[in-house]
Amino acid sequence: MRPMTRADATRLNDFLAVVEAVDRTGEHYNTDDVLEELDSPLTDPSTDWVLAEIDGEIVGHWRLFPRAVNDGEQSVTLDGAVHPDRRGQGIGSLLVTDMVTRGLAYVRERDDAVRAVLTASGMSTNTDQAELFTAAGLKPHRWSVQMEATTTGEIAAADAVPEGLVIESYTDADADALREAHNLAFLDHPDFTPWDEPMWQQWVTGTRNFRPGLSFLVRDEAGAIAAYLQTNEYDAIFESTGRKEAYVAKVGTLRGHRGKGLASILLRHALASYQAAGFDRASLDVDSQNPTGALGVYERAGFSATNRWTNYRLEG
Repeated sequence: MRPMTRADATRLNDFLAVVEAVDRTGEHYNTDDVLEELDSPLTDPSTDWVLAEIDGEIVGHWRLFPRAVNDGEQSVTLDGAVHPDRRGQGIGSLLVTDMVTRGLAYVRERDDAVRAVLTASGMSTNTDQAELFTAAGLKPHRWSVQMEATTTGEIAAADAVPEGLVIESYTDADADALREAHNLAFLDHPDFTPWDEPMWQQWVTGTRNFRPGLSFLVRDEAGAIAAYLQTNEYDAIFESTGRKEAYVAKVGTLRGHRGKGLASILLRHALASYQAAGFDRASLDVDSQNPTGALGVYERAGFSATNRWTNYRLEG
């Protein structure tokens, strides 16, 4: 077991490709993605991203994705994998135990008065992974659904925007306003942690995968954001599958503007924009127990479920 380094990026990317070829999660990486995550200012690679090797071969890894402290607790997402040829040898148990221990320590080191909340996720069909998580104290907590929509056929036209509202494309000047709007829109959603500026910069507006030209805002008469849709594109998906895929990373409606169909309007507007830009399909993830009924919104916009994921949680 040793820390992940920049020199390991290509080898780890090759390892992740082998894992994806077997697990079929739909998650694809390239070396630039690995390096971008390694450069996160929120973690220290010397302690928070670990490789497991046997005779120089990467047989597993784990890493932490911490969130900002909110309401007396800090959420840390755990992620990792074991080489398909090395499963059943106890490596997974070692990795899960190791990253749970480190996740709890990460929070304690910063503020021992803050409650640690560890989370992890995996495809609901992966029973071996479920056993590893539950044995380490991570219990099923919520579920999410991966959804896809084709953009190569006919796309239903979006309804007109209600009077007094207008759809505009995202600009760099909207970065902080979009973060604030997202935090307000999801304030009533279970387990939501507001995004602080460093994390928003790292994972949203500053990531190489962000597509501002395919991200849209609905503004009211005062110019405030009423609803929004933020798009990513992952080069690794095209490199692995030959398909151009737009990922709806975030979509939300502010409380005072709900019930007007703005999410549906934005989704159809985005799908038409993706088609015009030459994309083959769009994808997204949605909480299947979303209190606003967002799953139905996506289905009506043309998305259908592909995979179901279980989200695990441990409070320590």
